[in-house]
Formats: sequence, structure tokens, C-alpha cells
Amino acid sequence: MNPISKSLAPVALAASLLFAAPQSYAENCHWWQFGRCEAQVEGLPDDAPKDGTVITVDVSRNRIYLFQDGELVNSSAAATGSGKVLKKAGKTWLFHTPRGKMKVLRKLEDPIWRKPDWAFLEAGEKVPAPDSPKRYIKGKLGKYALDLGDGILIHGTDDPKSIGQKVSHGCIRLPADMLAQVYSAAKVGTDVYIFESDTVSREEQVAMSKGRSDLDEQGGQ
Repeated sequence: MNPISKSLAPVALAASLLFAAPQSYAENCHWWQFGRCEAQVEGLPDDAPKDGTVITVDVSRNRIYLFQDGELVNSSAAATGSGKVLKKAGKTWLFHTPRGKMKVLRKLEDPIWRKPDWAFLEAGEKVPAPDSPKRYIKGKLGKYALDLGDGILIHGTDDPKSIGQKVSHGCIRLPADMLAQVYSAAKVGTDVYIFESDTVSREEQVAMSKGRSDLDEQGGQ
């Protein structure tokens, strides 16, 4: 080997190691770092909170993650907003899970679902009076619920087949075992970060951050 070839050997080796790295690793590294960078942790984007208990939701994958000081504690499938639009009685509802940074505002045990107007309209039923007993349904939201504000909850479900799908009206549904663990770990003020791992346009991000278009009814589900 001549002197020039010998001097270029370490550079060639470093380059080959970089390009041979797994896709997820290479995407988060730059060539000038020569491998001295950390791969992004699944479920924990760079701009997500890292300290203390953090709950993240990836709506692209319909998964929820529970972290403690940046370390994954557990994850599971979840159900998220369907993205469907309902237009009835002169109103419009967008059933979408909002993206962005939120916090747990309330913790609820044995939550009772107050069925909102859109739920009756969607089912083709007559909308009852605001204080009608028909609006209050036990067991629909599971054993626990975390209130994130604007009618968006992390809660259980009486429809376990919906887990892992985009079928909710904006809320995040969890299987019973994961719900119990998340509820136990969370406190009022716990950070919740909802994001989309698939690349979307800036216009789509703005629309997603708004969640449902009519948030006067705190219906959840």
C-alpha cells in the first residue's frame, strides 16, 4: 500500500461504517460526527419533554409510550382520532387527536361519559335536553381517565377491538393494563406529548394542532 492510500484508509473505514449503519441510526447522524451521535429513542422525539414522568402518543403508529427520565417504562397500542368530519344540525365536528405538548389537568376514577350532541346525531338519534339522564353512560371510558383539556382524554374502552386503530372521536383509548399503569404513574401536571412520526406538511401540522373543530362539548370518547 502506498503512503497516500494508507493515510486514506481510516477515512474510508469510517465512511463505510456510517453507510452500513441501520437506517434509523443513519437518519439521525451526520457524516461529520463519525458515529458520535445517539439514535433517537422510539416514541421520544427530540422536542418532547425528557424529565420526570412523560407520556407520549404517536398517532402515526397508534401507540402510547410511558417514559421516566427519558427511559422507556412501557408502551402499547392505542386508538386515536379517526380524522372524520361530521356535519349535522348546522355544526361541524372534526374527530381528530390534536398534536403538541399538553399536560394532565385532572385524574378521574370510574369516569362517567356525558354523551355529547354529536354522539346522538352520529347515531341518528334525537338530541335530548342537556340534563337528560340519557346523556350519562357508565363504563364507556373504562376504569380511569386522564383529562388533557378541550374534551380530549386518555381513557379506557368498552370496545377492545378498537385498540390500535384510528377510530376515536379525538381521545386516546388504551387497553386496561396499560391504562392502569399510565394512570398510576401520572400526576396532575405530567407532560403529555402527542406527535406524528410520519412526515407531514406544515399546513397539516397547523390543522392537527387544533384538534376537533367544536370543543364546547366536553364529551370525550
